[in-house]
Parts: sequence; C-alpha cells; structure tokens
Amino acid sequence: MNIREATKNDCVHMDALLTKLIRYEARFDPNLSPEVVIEDNYAGQIAAEGCKAYVAEDHGIIVGYLYGFTYRIPQVLLQPIAIVDALYVEEGYRGKGIAKDLFRKFQEFALGCGAASIELKVMSRNRDALRLYASLGFCETKKYMALPLSQNGSK
Repeated sequence: MNIREATKNDCVHMDALLTKLIRYEARFDPNLSPEVVIEDNYAGQIAAEGCKAYVAEDHGIIVGYLYGFTYRIPQVLLQPIAIVDALYVEEGYRGKGIAKDLFRKFQEFALGCGAASIELKVMSRNRDALRLYASLGFCETKKYMALPLSQNGSK
C-alpha cells in the first residue's frame, strides 16, 4: 500500500470516492442524496493554499483518500485549526490501517502548519467512523447540532 500526496490526475478518482462517501453517509442523514454523482469537486481545491489531499494506492489503484485544510480566524484563533473534510476507504480495504495511515500523513501536514488541533465532523450514528476516530485519539469537544425542519415549514 502506498500513501502519497494527491495530484490533479487523482481528482477524478477522489470525486468518485467522495460520491461513495456521500452515498454511504446518506444512511445516517436523510437530507443527503443517495443518487449523487460528484464531478469536478477536487480539481480546484487540492492545489489551494492550506489544503492537502492524500491518496492510498494498491498496485496503482486508488482505494482511499483524505482531504483536509487549515484555517485561522485572525484575532480569534491564536493558531490555525486543521480540518479533515473527507476520509474514505473502499469497503474491501477497510480494517487494514489505511485510514490511519492517511490520517498520519495529514497530521504531519497539520503539525507543519502550526495547527493547534485537528477537527472533523462525523455522523453520530456512524459507529465505525466513531471507533476509528477514537482509536486515533479524537475526543468530543463540541456538539454539532441540527434542527430538522418539516417540508411545510412548521414543526
């Protein structure tokens, strides 16, 4: 397994994996379309300042990826925060340490940027992801809450 920084040539594969990620997460969030097809999402992002993407390759086939970025609000944050925006590993490759290896690469990037922490959002019912993130040392520090609104505007 090879973990490397993503290039523009990898973007179409990353878009396909993002499609799979969203479809997977649709089981936890009824507002996500299980029919989505993502195209041209990463081409303009991976080279942007403060952004980083890594791919996991098995014999030249991309089987997983991580995309993240750093941000800092001047006068509010003393140090930047690194955000894991998307992490996905093909089902047949899960449980082999690939997600951890991708994360470690991003962690090196975040440390190099002087980030104070790495943050992410995870579906509260996604037990596999919660176990993974706990094994990486993540702990809950904030609650991300949503108020579902009915279709007719009243609750």
